[in-house]
Amino acid sequence: MFVAQFWLSAFIVAAIVSFLTGGVLVILRPLAERVIQPRHDHRAVQASHVGEPLRLGGLAVTIGLAAGALVLSVRSDGVFTRLLLLSAVPVFLAGFAEDLGYRVSPRGRFLASVIGAIVAIYLLGLWVPRGSLPGLDAVMGFAPTAIFVTIMVAAFFCHSVNLVDGMNGLASFTVGIGALGISVVAGLAGLGEISALAALLAVATMGFLPLNWPVARMFLGDGGAYGLGHILIWLAIATVARSADVAVPAMLLVLFWPFADTIHSILRRALAGKPITEADRMHLHQKVRRGIEIVWLGRDSRALSNPIATLILMPMIAAPVVTGVYMWRAPMVAWLALAAYGLVFSLMHLLITLAARNFRRSGAASDTQRVRLATVAAPLRGGHQS
Repeated sequence: MFVAQFWLSAFIVAAIVSFLTGGVLVILRPLAERVIQPRHDHRAVQASHVGEPLRLGGLAVTIGLAAGALVLSVRSDGVFTRLLLLSAVPVFLAGFAEDLGYRVSPRGRFLASVIGAIVAIYLLGLWVPRGSLPGLDAVMGFAPTAIFVTIMVAAFFCHSVNLVDGMNGLASFTVGIGALGISVVAGLAGLGEISALAALLAVATMGFLPLNWPVARMFLGDGGAYGLGHILIWLAIATVARSADVAVPAMLLVLFWPFADTIHSILRRALAGKPITEADRMHLHQKVRRGIEIVWLGRDSRALSNPIATLILMPMIAAPVVTGVYMWRAPMVAWLALAAYGLVFSLMHLLITLAARNFRRSGAASDTQRVRLATVAAPLRGGHQS
């Protein structure tokens, strides 16, 4: 009973400190703006939010996570936790500089993620040792190859989390539910410290969520997206590396949404002959938001369509996480489930586009709505996507 109460106290501390830190940052915004350079993010082509919320949510969540970890350290040595948080420093700093308006290019942030991954491998002595598939097992059995793949996957995931930050609550929920899934799997595999740290990340992120949804007073920002993405992917890597029972595809299911969104965007842009790093408004969450405006809410309704889109997507984000937890020791079935979810993700893109075109042809849309529909349906005209 005492141990359960102790853990509960750590989780409560993480959530409350995360929320209060974020609240203080919002209150002190006039002071913070003295060192923040203007960004005008709401004018970006990929913008889905209203106004200019603070981009310091990652700082609030990290402080909450550290506070909860400090409480837990009373009953454990916390070596893994300290080393993992230390490895996130270069990733967080690069993103934090971007949040303050001191521009760090996507390439620079990706490089920081690579450096963070290298530091994590050095400090933790861990990497993905297998692929839970005969051919992949042979490839990943060669340490230099496994280390290289681990570094690239970890850096790629950090960037992927950043791409879903901008829709109210979307990145926060994605990180939180992913961390919860890892916590459950690590607990089932007998990895207590990893399970505890993942649970702390989940509750710290959820403690921040009221500041991010339904009204976005602040976002995770690049510091939060890259930094928390780094912690999240390395919790997954550590779970796989420290337990031979955990299936690699199960962890990919738990972290499915950021991976699927970025891979789909890269393939879509490549097939259209466009630069894969070029920002656009064709991510699934952006299509859902614009579809809500077109069909129901009308023009200039982003303040409402944004949080509604996140609410609609939450079950879709949670479904592969639950599947991954359920199949944590069933690699072949998990690989099949991963392929199925990938197919469903692509079909959702296509169905939303087709629905937009059919809505326009039905004559139900106003002239103004038809212009907006043209943007959603553009990928099907001449095979060009943006």
